[in-house]
Amino acid sequence: MHRARSPKPPARSSRATSGLPLWAAFCFLASGAAGLLYEGVWSKQISYLLGSSLHSVAVVVAAFLGGLALGAHLLGGRLARSGDPARRYALLEFGVGALGLAILPALRLLDGPVGQLYRSLGGEGAAFGVARVVLLFVVLVPPAALMGATLPVLVARCERGSLGAGLARLYALNTFGAVAGSLLGGFLLMPRFGLLGTTLVACALNLLAGVVAWFAAGPVATSRASPLGASAEAAPPLLPRPARRWLGAVFAFSGFAALVLQLSWVRLYGLILGSSVYSFSAVLGVYLAGIALGSAIAAPFLRHARSPGALAVCQLAIAASAAAGVHAYPGLPGGMLSLGERTGVSWGGLLVAQLGLVAPVLLVPCVLLGAVFPLATRLLQEGGSGPATGRAYALNTLGTIAGSLLTGYYLLPRLGVQGGVLLAACLSGAAGLTCLALPGIARPRRAVALASGALVIAALAAGASAPRWDPMLMSLGTYRPFHARNLLQSFRNAGGVGDPTRRLAAVQRVLFYEEGINASVLVATNLEGNRRWMRVGGKIDASTGDMLTQVLLGLVPATMAERGVRTLIVGHGSGATAAAALAAGVGPTDIEELERAVIEGSRYFHEPAEDPLRDPRVALHIEDARTRLMHGSGRYGLIISQPTNPWIAGVNNLFTVDFYRRVRARLAPDGVFGQWIQLYELSPDTFQSMLGAFLSV
Repeated sequence: MHRARSPKPPARSSRATSGLPLWAAFCFLASGAAGLLYEGVWSKQISYLLGSSLHSVAVVVAAFLGGLALGAHLLGGRLARSGDPARRYALLEFGVGALGLAILPALRLLDGPVGQLYRSLGGEGAAFGVARVVLLFVVLVPPAALMGATLPVLVARCERGSLGAGLARLYALNTFGAVAGSLLGGFLLMPRFGLLGTTLVACALNLLAGVVAWFAAGPVATSRASPLGASAEAAPPLLPRPARRWLGAVFAFSGFAALVLQLSWVRLYGLILGSSVYSFSAVLGVYLAGIALGSAIAAPFLRHARSPGALAVCQLAIAASAAAGVHAYPGLPGGMLSLGERTGVSWGGLLVAQLGLVAPVLLVPCVLLGAVFPLATRLLQEGGSGPATGRAYALNTLGTIAGSLLTGYYLLPRLGVQGGVLLAACLSGAAGLTCLALPGIARPRRAVALASGALVIAALAAGASAPRWDPMLMSLGTYRPFHARNLLQSFRNAGGVGDPTRRLAAVQRVLFYEEGINASVLVATNLEGNRRWMRVGGKIDASTGDMLTQVLLGLVPATMAERGVRTLIVGHGSGATAAAALAAGVGPTDIEELERAVIEGSRYFHEPAEDPLRDPRVALHIEDARTRLMHGSGRYGLIISQPTNPWIAGVNNLFTVDFYRRVRARLAPDGVFGQWIQLYELSPDTFQSMLGAFLSV
């Protein structure tokens, strides 16, 4: 592709080999899009198989990222050392396409084995958790490993020497492709063509990338300056071995902090924008676009990065920008309220406007996060560019896996969103200071060290001095256009002036608030204490104002069923529906609730002696109801399903033909099924589709 240069001077040869061929740019853009399409399809199919709880999502993420890490380090490093990397890259893309096509039917065939494991291991316990981790790792790791190997192999082809701009540009293009795949999959392909059609599109992208790489790469010019293979790719390390070891640990730590930030921001904007698939796509799109942009910006400067100074600056700036962003949080509900008023019922306009709320908080730290990967990879280089990329990718991904698991299960429920962001800022600041003090590196001047430490302290002080997290303000649910207009009208009727969200929050009192594993749950009352409501993810899912609906939902189906029948209730809410069904004379009752914090909040709607969960007939299960319907044993004489709105991510699985078939399979021959369908905030087409799914089964 490039004409071989004389070995003198080496710098010119290195620069000459750092150009990025057009075919490689196209291939990695397509590969990134295909990877996100596969991840979306597999996550959706596994949610059908194992439910939509955080436990199931964490298993998918861990298996996918674990496969990427293994492939990058073990497979990609070896393939990059010998032969023609372009041809090997093409074979990897062919392999990803073939396995990607086979995974969807393979996951569907797991229904029987997973059900057997669920029943034999006692349901949603630790044993079943371990078993499904092993099962999904066996299925997902092979294709993910091939995906992980593509970056180091293609880097070896485009960077035949010291790592430079080619690495950053490939990483940026792959991430831009991921943005495109995420948006296309969520907004167009999966809704219109389903999981199989989306898989076929992803497979076609892999095959196209493989064909282009195979035929467009052509012969690689070789010389003593840049011969192909392991012996030729050797480049002197920029840092001594002890410093590289410390830097590897810092890089893994950086991946951990990045995932703490990402999951904290997802929970934050779940409250501000709502928990719909489209709102999540907006947050993920800004996050990935920022990372891609940061990597692209870093590309021209990589050749000059020979010490950890630039990496330290990035980490310190991440700490400062993330901590400073905390000051913007109290203004987000008011911003969303204003957007909802201006855009009205235009969902397209509202989604575009939401980017204006996401970008100011996320874009700067995400751009800096994107610059970290190519910088750290160049500094960690030891030997060939391909193996060095694989090692760095694996280290960062291992930190990402740890961040994903620990944040969802432990950090967010204990620290909350604001605490999680400040913790990540502290970790990034510590990583930056560590880079400045790496062993074997000339000590920075005293002024640089003092200035860096002062920057971290100032950033953390700025975050700590931000207004405390106000659960009532952040849970107002201003993302619902109809609800937002009612809030504004009430505020104006009362002659209110100033920020309406702060005034509305001030006339309510928090009784209970918890950052749960799957959602934030708040129970509040008015100042008079005569009304009470529960907000899950900012949306009211139960209140004393609609007790008639909740009670009838339990009474009507229960009176149509035989007395004493075995009963399943999907979703607990305030517990009023369960209490009504129990009062009507049902028998042993399984209550399925996804979020434990909802159970704690429901106790504020009953006197202790009247709490339905204290009834000896009741067995509470904290899991996705689909899991018990699919894999549990026995039949029910009565099933009542009362999920929240279908536009919330994961909840739409409970309004599908597949779900209703599962219900019918678990009903006794003369059993009764009661389904709660909301009439508000649904278009006529959506309501007709939901009712049609119910009636078809």
